[in-house]
Amino acid sequence: MAISIAYGKIGMMRGTRLREFVCEDLGAVKGLIDETIDASYSDYPDEFKQHMRDGHHSRERIMDEARKGYTIVLEHEGRLIGTGTLLGDAILGVFIHPSYQRKGFGRQIMRKLEERALSNGTTTIVLESTPISKRFYDSLGYVTLKEATFSIGDGQNNFRYYKMEKDIGLSSNYSTSPR
Repeated sequence: MAISIAYGKIGMMRGTRLREFVCEDLGAVKGLIDETIDASYSDYPDEFKQHMRDGHHSRERIMDEARKGYTIVLEHEGRLIGTGTLLGDAILGVFIHPSYQRKGFGRQIMRKLEERALSNGTTTIVLESTPISKRFYDSLGYVTLKEATFSIGDGQNNFRYYKMEKDIGLSSNYSTSPR
């Protein structure tokens, strides 16, 4: 008996493969993250995008989180289009290439990470979201615990983010099914 998280009808699109990250994926994952940040945060100041690319999602941090946690990648027709990491009870670094957003791929990654957390005995997932991603996490049942801000550089620009959580304990969001 396996536990699967129900997000409606989400099937894997033909030519799509979800698999665990390997070290050789680092360049493609970093490129995906940088491209997604540049496209998704085009209205944000350059210092924000640089902080996200070079600080929060640096090559070193991506590798460190992959070593300590569980990082997955999503490929479509041989191209890496998505990624996400589970580290303890936290989901981090969920990115979908802009051309593939709003097609269910983010939900696939979140479902896989939540299933892994549940199999590890985690019943509550935490994450941090920017305003751009918040509606996506709201749609998956995450609730906002706190709105917070952080400053970059001289402190003149404050950026908002949300601390969110979801109870993934056995509830109506989950079903048991044989695999």
